[in-house]
Amino acid sequence: MARLRECAEGSLEHFPEVLEIRLFGSLARGEARPGSDADLLIVLQDSDCGFLERIARFLPQFTGLGLGCDLFPYTRDELARMRSEGNPLVQAADSDGLLLARR
Repeated sequence: MARLRECAEGSLEHFPEVLEIRLFGSLARGEARPGSDADLLIVLQDSDCGFLERIARFLPQFTGLGLGCDLFPYTRDELARMRSEGNPLVQAADSDGLLLARR
């Protein structure tokens, strides 16, 4: 968890558009099993890139941890829309997400 937090804090330093990073899913709930990955919600002020481009941009920050990371980089506006639509991914991040870093 400490290494994840370091990577998240490093992301704030390297990427000014990143507002916060939350860990959610089985690892955040303490239910991780061998082979579980880290689900990371990356909240962005805004972005000119598409979703897949964002993942490619942020993924190098989370390599070499000894576990896989699934990144979910969304802008604040996208998250607000997803919340209003009852998106299960956002609901999970909101309910059991652990804050790793915040600007």
